[in-house]
Amino acid sequence: MQTLIIASTRPGAGKTAIAAALGALLGRAPRRALVVKGWAADPANDADAAALHSLLPDAIALAPEQAHSPGEAAARAINLAARLRLAAGDEAAVVIVEGASGDPTPNMALAEATDGLVILVAGVDDGADTAALMYGGRLLGVVINGVPRYQTHRLDSEIVPALSRAGVPFLGAIPEDRRLVAPSLDLVAEHLGAGFALLPEQGQRLIDNFLIGGLVLDWGPTYFGSQENTGVIVRCDRPDVQIAALQTDTTRALVMTKGISPIEYVHYEARERGVPVVVSPYDTHETAARLETLLPKVRFDHPEKLTRMVELASSTLDLAAVERAIARPATG
Repeated sequence: MQTLIIASTRPGAGKTAIAAALGALLGRAPRRALVVKGWAADPANDADAAALHSLLPDAIALAPEQAHSPGEAAARAINLAARLRLAAGDEAAVVIVEGASGDPTPNMALAEATDGLVILVAGVDDGADTAALMYGGRLLGVVINGVPRYQTHRLDSEIVPALSRAGVPFLGAIPEDRRLVAPSLDLVAEHLGAGFALLPEQGQRLIDNFLIGGLVLDWGPTYFGSQENTGVIVRCDRPDVQIAALQTDTTRALVMTKGISPIEYVHYEARERGVPVVVSPYDTHETAARLETLLPKVRFDHPEKLTRMVELASSTLDLAAVERAIARPATG
């Protein structure tokens, strides 16, 4: 069994997404790649563990180890390693473990218990060159995740050179991508306390962007077509704006405000175009303000997000270096 532990400098840096993408990319016949969440505060109800199991057919249905104090890390890592070997079953398997955030102690303990390697996931402001040094010879490399477009020059001129000076292998950078942080329409409705007026079966549809259908100075379809996969927030008493939003293929949902469902004509047009309608109990301003607080609830738990992450990882990460590393034991 060969083990890759996906660590991160902080919660929310992208461990789940990187672990899932590597599981999909490395799990090609005849080799199996098994993916599991390693540590959790509530092992029986961990959302990331559930997401990995639902997204990847070879994800191990194995409860994570209970979050622990540093003094317990070694014993719990040995226990987890034994459970992983039993679940993996054959020596051809690569086991990818979503590790802990921040504190390297549990990740290092598991790396020692499995003779594994660590990939550290970090953001552009996380001091990856310093954090990576805590993993010593167990470090396979660093992935910088969620790089905004305006930070690419800094990545090339500051962050990557700093990693090089520290002797830390750089495996690549994943750019910021709207699809990876898109909420499902079900999550939008739950967050707003809203109900579906039309097509609730489309609740797993992802919404990449939101536009407010207010005072639109441009021709309606031009404005509403300016973003991809859009949820349009629009007043209940503006059927003209609602119809304009429905004239473009980029509108993925209507979010009606003030708790009033659309008139029959808008309802008909939305059904014909397959556009679900959610009715928010708030006015347009309050609806938009509440949606600005939605991001912390968004998780990496959707097949379309995995597809997008696999595309990004394939084009930006040094997968050849990963392949070479897992072909031999870390201490070999």
